[in-house]
Amino acid sequence: MRDGETRLARQRLDSLGAADSLDVSILDLQAELCLLERQAGDALRAAERAIRQGREDLGRLIRRGRALNNLGRLDEAERDFSAAVGLDQQSADAHASLGHVLRRLRRNEDAERSLRRALALTPDHLPGLRSLGMLCIADGRSTEAVRLFHKAVELAPADADLLGHLGVALHNSGELSQAADAYTKALELDARQVQSWLNLGITLQDLDRLDEAINAYEQASRLAPSRPAPLHRLAEALLTAGRCEEALQAAETAMAQDPCHPSAMSTRIIAAQRLGNDAEAQRLLGLDSLVIEQPLPTPDGYPGQEEFRKALVDHVMTHPTLTYEPGGHATRRGRHTRDLLQGDKGPIELLETGIIHLVNRYLETVSPPPDHPFPGNVPKPHRLAMWAVVMDTEGHQLPHIHPAAWLSGVYYVELPKTLGTGGDDVAGWIEFGLPPDELQDSKTPPVRLFRPVEGAVYLFPSFLYHRTIPFGGDARRISIAFDVLRQPTA
Repeated sequence: MRDGETRLARQRLDSLGAADSLDVSILDLQAELCLLERQAGDALRAAERAIRQGREDLGRLIRRGRALNNLGRLDEAERDFSAAVGLDQQSADAHASLGHVLRRLRRNEDAERSLRRALALTPDHLPGLRSLGMLCIADGRSTEAVRLFHKAVELAPADADLLGHLGVALHNSGELSQAADAYTKALELDARQVQSWLNLGITLQDLDRLDEAINAYEQASRLAPSRPAPLHRLAEALLTAGRCEEALQAAETAMAQDPCHPSAMSTRIIAAQRLGNDAEAQRLLGLDSLVIEQPLPTPDGYPGQEEFRKALVDHVMTHPTLTYEPGGHATRRGRHTRDLLQGDKGPIELLETGIIHLVNRYLETVSPPPDHPFPGNVPKPHRLAMWAVVMDTEGHQLPHIHPAAWLSGVYYVELPKTLGTGGDDVAGWIEFGLPPDELQDSKTPPVRLFRPVEGAVYLFPSFLYHRTIPFGGDARRISIAFDVLRQPTA
């Protein structure tokens, strides 16, 4: 096993007899080998037998926790890793394992404490570097993620996965050529890495190397024909290249695997528009029926909407993650928080409850056009991600969709007095239906505009391109956007 000879190790272990007659130390090896072979169920059974025959020592708790983590039983995994930390506060493995599962549970602050403790104990702890790097990527701290993954790659230069993570960090920090180099090195080590082919395509597309990007997406799709993500990217790239019929075919193939996915739906709509099938595009957009404005009831504990919105303003403006124009977001001339549902929620907890209520009401009242794929696979229970956007004069958001979500929305906390009054004056309004410039042709697509109202929630399918119009005057515009996340299996 230490030499990486897992096949030979399996032969030796299997020759030792039936599992229920094995010595506890051999059961420990069985569990470890099953983890290496990515057989989480078998690993869990071996780890549990070892604990029954022996005791809950540090190694067995970590092995059982890793198996539970790999099976998606995160709360149970956290229990085992916490117990392991309790047994040995000086174990970097225990702290790193706990940090990893806490990150998966979206408890980022707790995860970071555990991971930094692991690295304080063992600065070259590879799993700790990997998990902290991934946490930094998720939190938008690309510079630190690059540093962590550079160090990890120095320790394990033949690890294709680490090179792939380094590529993501480099891309997010704007170092696109270096990111492409990292993905290329990862694929030289392991040409079967679907995610690295996919990410290489994204980077090449951002570098305006469109033909190479299409080739990378096609390679990813060939390697994983049942995975829709490469097809989503391929469809969009083909659309950008003006190959609309091929783009439509790729989008429809992706939708057969994952109906109503935002990326495939948006590409299908734009391809239909550009091919002249305006009626089909209009039906799929659903601008008149799928975008709904609803007032948010005043939460308990507040005398009125103004008091609640003031509490939200105070929470947002003092939030430690509020950052000017963070990378990877559509916000321009404005500030943006990370997920407000992480850490101290404050009044956000009441907003979350109110929004889930409105989402359920939306499902009861929405009337999609005939034979429309929305709402498709409705995620239950609803899991939200939520962030604030604070715009100053001329602040706006570029056209974008939310690929990781099923339903999206925005709640308006504070609006400037310079909002447009209608007609040709739509300053500060929100608009649905207009795709980015690179996906448009000479025809103007249909759009729908809303003049925002303080205290109102606007709900819409996550496949709808949307943007905000710049506004003038010395004022600010505060909104809280949210996603109802898609089913994990999708």
